[in-house]
Amino acid sequence: MIGIGEVVLLPLDVLKIKRQTNPEAFRGRGLFKIVADEGLGLYRGWGWTMARNFPGSFALFGGSAAAKQYIYKMEDYNKATWGQNFVASIIGSSSSIIVSAPMDVIKTRIQARNFENRESSFRIVANMAKNEGFLSFFKGLTPKLLMTGPKLTFSFWLAQTLIPAFGKVM
Repeated sequence: MIGIGEVVLLPLDVLKIKRQTNPEAFRGRGLFKIVADEGLGLYRGWGWTMARNFPGSFALFGGSAAAKQYIYKMEDYNKATWGQNFVASIIGSSSSIIVSAPMDVIKTRIQARNFENRESSFRIVANMAKNEGFLSFFKGLTPKLLMTGPKLTFSFWLAQTLIPAFGKVM
């Protein structure tokens, strides 16, 4: 549900991506003018954001659980050591980023285009597949793994380590 809730903040993501990849889309307009002019257009890519977050969340939790089950042969995941949780978090966060990469690339392409461009997301996908090939859906994967991976790993590791500890206290 938190991943779906990210849609609420999507306009900030759209503005950030446009500033980084398409600064001419601002054409001298300030933030308030853009918000007034574009309105709900700032929510472009909301469907792809949710489509990215669903499998990404499943892969995060599933990858971590798989590591605990198949690598450490654990039956009670709450008994994992901090080291086991750390390794499981690396596997879970890497899985999440890899699985969600295609939807993230599509979302970013939608958000980076000019405000006036009304090209459909399915046309963007078709053009990517036709002109750039399958690997285009994984563009930027290495930097994303290197940038987002450690943050996601740390926060997930911390949660997986603290949740059982809080359960013992309460």
